[in-house]
Amino acid sequence: MARCEKIFIAGFSGSGKSTLLQSLQKTGSSEWKYYDLDQLILQDHPQFAQLKELIEELGWEKFRLLERQGIEKFLKEKGKGIMALGGGAFTPLLWQIYGNHPKIMFCYLYSSFEDCWERLINDSSEPRPLALQGKSELASLYQSRLATYQLIPWRIDNYRGASLEKLAHEFWDEIQ
Repeated sequence: MARCEKIFIAGFSGSGKSTLLQSLQKTGSSEWKYYDLDQLILQDHPQFAQLKELIEELGWEKFRLLERQGIEKFLKEKGKGIMALGGGAFTPLLWQIYGNHPKIMFCYLYSSFEDCWERLINDSSEPRPLALQGKSELASLYQSRLATYQLIPWRIDNYRGASLEKLAHEFWDEIQ
């Protein structure tokens, strides 16, 4: 894993990817750059204050295209980088193309649906677009994405009440 240059953190919306990324940035090496895909998209589209606004205006299809473009841009950058993906950005096609690449790793941040749902509805910083679909619709989406996430052999479990510091150390131990 010493040759690894790019790492993607994948998981369902509300699994804690962005929060883990922030913890990694605090505990990790300065040789790594840290990116949150959703935040990069918003930075490139400053006319939108929130993802909800961007998706309402541009639609899900355009949003998914912006995710793919952000991933491609990240992969072209020189140096080591870690990117927290959006919940739907990790697809079977992304895995098929990059899953066995020697310099790219994927980490699946697992959280139960109930934990994800609680985080989504209690996140006061920004209304999450998926949470607006309702719990049963989101539960169905969660189940449909599980098989895709489970393609990733490197899994870190983020259970309710898990220590972010512990998760960050587990992450860094894995890539050393």
